[in-house]
Amino acid sequence: MLYFKNAFLVDGTGQNPQEGITVVVQGKTIVQVGRDISIPEDAQVIDLKGKPLLPGFSDAHTHLGGSDSLDRPGLSGRFASYDYAQNREAALEWGVTAVRSAGDFTPEILEFRDEVNEGKIRSPRILACGRFIQAQNGHPGCTVFSADQNILDNAMVLVNEQTDIETEVKKLVDAGVDLIKTVISDDNKMDYPNSAPRLSNEQLRRIADAAHKYGKRLMVHVDDLKDMADAVAIGADTIEHTIDVGSSNHELTDELLKALTSRDVWVVPSMIATKNHDVMPGIPPVYAILEEVVREFVQAGVKIGVGCDSGIPFVPYGECVHLEMELLTHAGMSPLAAITAATGGNAKMFGQEHIFGTVEPGKAADLVVLGSNPLQDIKNTRDIKMVLRDGRIMVDKLLSN
Repeated sequence: MLYFKNAFLVDGTGQNPQEGITVVVQGKTIVQVGRDISIPEDAQVIDLKGKPLLPGFSDAHTHLGGSDSLDRPGLSGRFASYDYAQNREAALEWGVTAVRSAGDFTPEILEFRDEVNEGKIRSPRILACGRFIQAQNGHPGCTVFSADQNILDNAMVLVNEQTDIETEVKKLVDAGVDLIKTVISDDNKMDYPNSAPRLSNEQLRRIADAAHKYGKRLMVHVDDLKDMADAVAIGADTIEHTIDVGSSNHELTDELLKALTSRDVWVVPSMIATKNHDVMPGIPPVYAILEEVVREFVQAGVKIGVGCDSGIPFVPYGECVHLEMELLTHAGMSPLAAITAATGGNAKMFGQEHIFGTVEPGKAADLVVLGSNPLQDIKNTRDIKMVLRDGRIMVDKLLSN
């Protein structure tokens, strides 16, 4: 067993931090958390001397086969990217111990997920939607991905009027996806201000009905607040993005705010993606509008997840989670609330709160040790000293010193 003593514990539940805590790890699992825990003389002990101990962070929206650089735009599979090595290592280095793939080459991402979750490959734990469902000739496959046939064939389900939607959803379920993703958007920022084909509301309802029929949560990509209202109406479980570059419907209505707060739906605003892309020539900037909308979400109590859209250019794997938490504090979240959203909150959104996300007995030993207090300055979440995933030390800047 491994004993972390004298921890400043920020446990991911949203409760106030506790000083002088001992956390005991046995194998892959946290088995004890408290102050009055006896430590055997021959035990393995790490004295944190008051350093913060947190659950591992998670990224609720990533594309493991993507790239945060323009040198390798688009998506690729596990073999072309050496088992996503660069991206998963970057995530671990930044204390990200769980990710939700929001669209990657399939079945490769599902096979890789299984190997990771069996402990065969060093990586954050993975949930994956596999292929995502979009309108034929629509966004993003035929806009930002320029109708790249390899991407269309391996990462997307293209829907037209003749598509048997329930059959396509069932194929994804049978392939072993953890959730279903679809796209509500007519965005075409590559040919602004022209639009792209969009799924009809009837098609969207059929996707939602099929996903829920087969017991899968529905992740819905949106680009503006009208899209978001449509996502809520069809029964989305999580709504990805809020206001994207090139969008135009930015009015937050009382009706939408009431719907978001009264239903069991989460919003993943991916502020860092919009901020870092809000410089496209000829397209009006939108980030300031997004920040104000997220501020209203925070004040109203909308459930917010932390995800970045990592895998697109200028959104760095792993580090983006910390940048996103910082932006959420700019929009009115406290540092504690932002950390809770990126740990226990995300785990609830994933339906995995019984497995990870908080520092409690029985949970997975996915842990992060920091060198300085993130409640005093949210930027201190980047002061990573140690990362554990399933009880194994993945990153060590503490004992090595």
